[in-house]
Amino acid sequence: MANSSFVHLHNHTEYSMLDGMAKVDLLVDEVKRQNMPAVGMTDHGNMFGSDAFYRAMTANDIKPIIGVECYMAPDSRFNKKRVRWGEAHQKRDDVSASGAYLHQTMIAENVTGLKNLFYLSSMASYEGQLGKWPRMDAELIAEHSEGIIATTACPSGEVQTRLRLGQFDEALKAAAKWQDIYGKDNYFLELMDHGIEIEQRVRNELLEIGRKLNIPPLVTNDCHYVTKDQARSHEVMLCVQTGSTMNEPTLDQGGNRFAFNGDGYYLKSAREMRDTWDDMVPGGCDNTLLIAERVGDYSEMWEPHTHDRMPKYDVPEGHTPTSWLTHEVEQGLKKRFEGQVVPQEYTDRAKYEIGVIDFKGYPSYFLVVADLIKHARRVGIRVGPGRGSAAGSLVAYALTITNIDPLQHGLLFERFLNPERPSAPDIDIDFDDRRRGEMIRYAADNWGEDKVAQVITFGTVKTKQALKDSARAHFGQPGFQMAERITKALPAPIMAKDIPLSGIVDPEHPRYSEAAEVRQLIETDPDVKKIFDTARGLEGVVRQAGVHACAVIMASVPLLDHIPMWKRAQDGAIITGWPYPACEAIGLLKMDFLGLRNLTVIGDCIENIKENRGEDLDLEGLSVVDEPTYELLSRGDTLGVFQLDSGGMRELLKRMGPTEFSDIVAALALYRPGPMGEGAHWSYADRKNGREKITPIHPELEEPLRDILAETYGLIVYQEQIMKISQKVANYSAGQADSFRKAMGKKKPEVLAKERVSFEAGMKENGYSDDAINTLWKVILPFAGYAFNKSHAAGYGLVSFWTAYLKANYTAEYMAALLTSVSDKKDKSAIYLSDCRHLGIDVLSPDVNSSKYTFQSVGKDIRFGLGAVRNVGEDVVESIVSTRREKGAFKDFTDYLNKIDTIACNRRVTESLIKAGAFDSMGHPRKGLYLIHEDAVDSVISTKKAADKGQFDLFAGLGGEAEEEDSAFSIEVPDQEWDRKHKLALEREMLGLYVSGHPLDGFEEAIDAQTDTQLTTILS
Repeated sequence: MANSSFVHLHNHTEYSMLDGMAKVDLLVDEVKRQNMPAVGMTDHGNMFGSDAFYRAMTANDIKPIIGVECYMAPDSRFNKKRVRWGEAHQKRDDVSASGAYLHQTMIAENVTGLKNLFYLSSMASYEGQLGKWPRMDAELIAEHSEGIIATTACPSGEVQTRLRLGQFDEALKAAAKWQDIYGKDNYFLELMDHGIEIEQRVRNELLEIGRKLNIPPLVTNDCHYVTKDQARSHEVMLCVQTGSTMNEPTLDQGGNRFAFNGDGYYLKSAREMRDTWDDMVPGGCDNTLLIAERVGDYSEMWEPHTHDRMPKYDVPEGHTPTSWLTHEVEQGLKKRFEGQVVPQEYTDRAKYEIGVIDFKGYPSYFLVVADLIKHARRVGIRVGPGRGSAAGSLVAYALTITNIDPLQHGLLFERFLNPERPSAPDIDIDFDDRRRGEMIRYAADNWGEDKVAQVITFGTVKTKQALKDSARAHFGQPGFQMAERITKALPAPIMAKDIPLSGIVDPEHPRYSEAAEVRQLIETDPDVKKIFDTARGLEGVVRQAGVHACAVIMASVPLLDHIPMWKRAQDGAIITGWPYPACEAIGLLKMDFLGLRNLTVIGDCIENIKENRGEDLDLEGLSVVDEPTYELLSRGDTLGVFQLDSGGMRELLKRMGPTEFSDIVAALALYRPGPMGEGAHWSYADRKNGREKITPIHPELEEPLRDILAETYGLIVYQEQIMKISQKVANYSAGQADSFRKAMGKKKPEVLAKERVSFEAGMKENGYSDDAINTLWKVILPFAGYAFNKSHAAGYGLVSFWTAYLKANYTAEYMAALLTSVSDKKDKSAIYLSDCRHLGIDVLSPDVNSSKYTFQSVGKDIRFGLGAVRNVGEDVVESIVSTRREKGAFKDFTDYLNKIDTIACNRRVTESLIKAGAFDSMGHPRKGLYLIHEDAVDSVISTKKAADKGQFDLFAGLGGEAEEEDSAFSIEVPDQEWDRKHKLALEREMLGLYVSGHPLDGFEEAIDAQTDTQLTTILS
């Protein structure tokens, strides 16, 4: 460490979320600028940033020193009550967060120490969580202290807290305890100087303890940002954390706002640190160098592992994973061709695929995925037919992992896996979105709870959020309006991404010219400039941890042995502490368990069909030839059809007039920005219908490319076509073709130039002219950038076909399922209700005698579910439905109140049901019911409550049984009704929609004559 006289060991990166804001890349730059050979990371309570930190430092020849500033329980981690050590008047000096935690700094000296820190920080979350703080305790640390160097930490450490409370003897005992746990050479007195009173007040006594116990001193700077000029942005970030504003007085000023004192919490130079400390605490700076020297190489933890950490499948005795996979594929193909001989081309393809799978070392992986799918089907969880490139695998089809025949649809296995592809196969699975959690639970139960976890994600502060946070922190409530003004002046987002704040003032940024309006605000309004300058420091900082929508890590080894983990407090979910690319890099397999709403809709529809028509429908055995389905598609009648319900897609379908499944697949591949930008979607539609001539790319290529491009009318639509072309005309192997496909999609000039050389050489070897080569290259180049994965399009195309088939052939059942799926999205519900009217379906009001919780099909109509009524919860609906099932239909309002349980008998629920029209079938006017419902409910509720307690039987008759004729009370309903407009307004208030009618009914023709959009498409 001769190049530096100081090493910063106590640093909070942005992964100390909303507390530290030292971005890892800026930390690298500053450490390099100061010529420091090592730097530490000690985030609060977690080690989520350890992978990013390690990789960034080692990539820049900086020694990473990984640690954590943990939260320590003041007694046992299992005690979830707050603990006080001092008197009432000492609460500012007592255990932090009103008795929740203390701090301790811990550094991994070696791989053993790093593993222990991963374990300890994870178990703090698993067992010691109190509020937002994951806490360890002395018992846990004592069992896992090997390889760890620890310090007394900041002023919130146990020793300093005792000293601040005037408890010197207890502080001495605490220091001795920790010295004993870690070992004499592994425990240091941590000293800081940020000019704050609590540091200075305990310093002499802390040093006295050091002398008594021979604990060496260690100087740190508690860095929370990288450079001094970031202090204000950091203070604003603390306001975001606490919901306060910069105008509020801080704790030090007698107020309640949490803020750091001064601007010294940055990566100070060695000279600054030495000038402050060398005379005051000799050896304190030198010991930072000592620790940096002691910390060893962590690289073992980051070594890539290809197969040994993948989940293992227990095969029957006498089999290897490969032999059992072969057996299962053979049996699967026999079932696929039940009653027939399996065609030779299928047998050959399966043998080839198994050979590649075996060569790559993935037989167990396929068996594990197949087991997951089998379990889902066994317990009635609907599974998608295929997603991504896995649909190109015949092995996956034979194992029922996918449900689309790759040979029938011309799908390539090599797009999914080939001998030359270095990355692992990636099989993504769609499940019914309501039951995705069951599949994660099954995986954990079957392969071990310590080997399966969901995956962490990090939300960072984006452009608009940074501006809003800065404005609110600076100006409070008025800041919202100021932020709105600034964000409205920003250039429009491109692909949902805003211009970065740096780009607004950087003339070199490609969108600089578009930001003139917001620059004008910054230059002319000092308040806007203050907001903008502070926001720049916030932009890009990690704001919160979340959970990936679909990724699940499955392993054959305990995850805690290799990565930090996290138990989410609100639901107990076990989550990795590293994002999935970091997990995959060390050989931990990521699978995607996706919840697909449309599979839920399909499942509900099939249940509706069974209930409404008595039919058991098997979609997976369904032919993709169905005239009503293609007629529906050609009409563009695809609202609510998977992937086909946008306005633009409906227009494309009408122009295309799909007649076969391949048209659906092409529509999904073409309806994206790239192909649409080239007009390829219209060309396909027009070529299919003879409106545009199909011309070969080049005369020399007409015959060689005929079979490859025939299905897409001479257009390059799919990535698989790019691969086949390179194999056909340039002699590429399957692996080379896949690499070519990837390279062409990236559009990097240097990569394209290299590929052009080998592609041209291959074509010349086959005798093609320069003109043919140049022409083909010019055609491939733009198409390759947006060509789509056909396997994915085919898999999702099948879901599109299924949903279109159901809408065309089981319209009411499908629309009822669709409405149920969007019952919490009133805008979508309104669109689909309007579509029901367009389709000739009557949507009936909710009814206490007929409705269930969800929408249901009734003959050719649909009945609103009671669960859609405002203020009516699932428990109330369950009570109403079970009551009418057990006691019979409700004859009138009196009978309803007599029969229902207490849970459903209250004013608010009853009023909501009245306004929604749920009693209309009884013949009562809504207004009449509304006028008497409060008195009616009040008159019966006390009797019902008494009956619930066994004090009175509301329906007691002479025989001891309920007699409906002998009602406990009877009421007269006034014959008064609201006018139509008021009824509809209340209906909309309760349901979020107009159901029994619409205020504009009767004006359709007049409005349609004056507008471009039909009224039925906008009624809500």
